[in-house]
Amino acid sequence: MRKPDTLSLLVFARSWGIVILFVALFGAFSAWGAPIFGTFANFSLILGGASLATLFAAAIAMGVFSGALDLSVPGIAAISGVVLAKALLVHQSVWVGIILALITGAVFGLVNAFFTLKGLNPLAVTIGTLSVTSGLAAVVTNGPPLFGFKGLEFIGSQQYFATKINGTMVGLPGPFMVVLLVYVVFTIFLTQTRGGARFLAAGGNAEALRRSGVNANLYKMLGFVISGILAAVGGIVTTAFTSQASALPATNQLFTGLTAVALSGISLAGGRGSLPKVFVGSVIISEIASILVIKNIQPFWGTVITGALLIFALYVELVIQKAVSKQVVQHRSAAPAPAPAVASAAMPTTNYLSNTTDGAATEKKDA
Repeated sequence: MRKPDTLSLLVFARSWGIVILFVALFGAFSAWGAPIFGTFANFSLILGGASLATLFAAAIAMGVFSGALDLSVPGIAAISGVVLAKALLVHQSVWVGIILALITGAVFGLVNAFFTLKGLNPLAVTIGTLSVTSGLAAVVTNGPPLFGFKGLEFIGSQQYFATKINGTMVGLPGPFMVVLLVYVVFTIFLTQTRGGARFLAAGGNAEALRRSGVNANLYKMLGFVISGILAAVGGIVTTAFTSQASALPATNQLFTGLTAVALSGISLAGGRGSLPKVFVGSVIISEIASILVIKNIQPFWGTVITGALLIFALYVELVIQKAVSKQVVQHRSAAPAPAPAVASAAMPTTNYLSNTTDGAATEKKDA
């Protein structure tokens, strides 16, 4: 049996390292926090606790995929939650309020895209948007949080697929169901559609995408819009979960989301990554928070650990990236020269980054 080379091990670590970390931590915490931590009831609480951070992480990740780190996510979430609450307080239907909140997120995503594509630094633009949205939310609420609205229990306190365990009803929390829908839809988009391939290419190599005849700026703009919409989803779920709409941006969720993104191995330069791994990263942070509560350790340590995890994950990603690049160069240097390729007119190949097939382009040239 052939011994795996260094490159294979590095690729395996990049692909499955976060899953191994999750399993290892869950096993260790189950033993340390027995008999509470490893129960289904506690795991349901972990999923519920991870839901808000997971939505913020998805918003950040979709922006990063297209090549822009969006720091306005907490502010957009705050103003979107306030818009939803205001709509409900003036007796609009729940779905009208949700749609208005999503439109709010999309509009501020377009604002970020407009100024960024004009050449301004995306970090500066999104920090400015964070300030603007937070201020607008405070203007609408006049300071204190909004209370007294109803109708959001189905994505807030309600449990799905509930079953009675030891006399207590335990199920999947409403926020987690929203997370599941978001992650399934956007994972399919990224992995199974031409638009998803172009979306990632816009973050990884926008110039190559332009040379393929595709408007890269359109996909960069789409990244900001999707990020804004997902931030609005985070604001909607936060409002439903807490039964209040606060003008204060949840910056702690921003750092938790960034940590989940970093743990998943996504390069902040954009172009590649996996949403399911972002979800696992969020759950890892939530299970750390859970064991701190079970062991009666001050929750402030959770903030310390989250910050340390963020730095550690970024450092590990840098080390692995350099090691993989070095191994790839060595393998290419040692590999024999490839045989000349033989073109086949009968088998056109599809270029998912362009608007034509290679075969169609050949036929056009011959004509």
